[in-house]
Amino acid sequence: MSQVNPKNIIISAIFALLLILGILQSNTIARFHGISLRFHTPISGQAALEARQYAAQSNSPYPFWPTFWHQHSATFSAGLRTAQAPAISFSGDAMLVWPAEYITGNAPGQLDASGIAVSHALAHRLWGSTSIIGKRVYVNDVPRTVRGVFSGETELALIPYHIEYTGQSWTAAELAGGPAHSTRNCAQSFAISSGLGHPSHILMSGPISVARLMAFSPLIFLAAYVVVLCAKFIKKHYPQTTSPICIACGILLAILLPIALNALPPWVIPTRFGDFQFWGNLIAQAQASLLEFLSVTPMQRDVEFRLLLLRQIAIFVPAMCCSFQIQLVGFPYQLNLKIKQN
Repeated sequence: MSQVNPKNIIISAIFALLLILGILQSNTIARFHGISLRFHTPISGQAALEARQYAAQSNSPYPFWPTFWHQHSATFSAGLRTAQAPAISFSGDAMLVWPAEYITGNAPGQLDASGIAVSHALAHRLWGSTSIIGKRVYVNDVPRTVRGVFSGETELALIPYHIEYTGQSWTAAELAGGPAHSTRNCAQSFAISSGLGHPSHILMSGPISVARLMAFSPLIFLAAYVVVLCAKFIKKHYPQTTSPICIACGILLAILLPIALNALPPWVIPTRFGDFQFWGNLIAQAQASLLEFLSVTPMQRDVEFRLLLLRQIAIFVPAMCCSFQIQLVGFPYQLNLKIKQN
């Protein structure tokens, strides 16, 4: 009796592990949702307040809600310890600015003007512990109360401000909400109409969709190969069932295709397969988005996001190799064994 090659079992186990890691990694990347506007010339606090008032109007054609932020360096003091570390001042939703997992406590609320959240690394440097909820820390000699500690080996703090406090200036805005299928033009129109002006860069969610595609591509390729093998097997040994199975597969494809297309950003959905101008515009838009993503001056948030993407690629490449290896060795062996037994 033939036995399964142990090498195939090892490859399949590695493939399953990489597939799980890829899906988990893509879920982590997906926390960086929304549309990010970047400005070389800082936005004044008054302009940000007026943009919020514009967004609150019920008749606004672009119902985005902006969260403003900027990154800077600050001096933190707690007891006898001090540290110089990056800080992100923001007004709005902290999770849009830095979508981290909280070890203890929570992110400062949108109406919190005296709180602060610190990374695991900064907490250990200042207090030697993460059990610091409610403790006082001075940021550039201004007192703040710790609301939460988030995971991260980078020393970083999140500092909230009321939008009514117009003494702050902002260099970035994260747009939440908006139309069902928000586009770059929608984001730019909102920025201009609300008085923020022309953004220097507009970062869309394309890389997030690419990460999701990388997570599932190895499984999709393997599943497609298995379907082809099964179709050949059925056609050869059970030809009378070929037509009913083809009809059932067609119905299943018609059900699943809209779900799959809905998971993609609208600008990559091929609505006109025979229109060469559509494909040309699609490629040009993808190239422009990639160049803008790479050319923007990276903040700490962007560095974290790019590191996550690199990890996704590092998982994707060996997962695809395992997928192809299983196709070349594993499944043909199994199916040939069944055919011989029949």
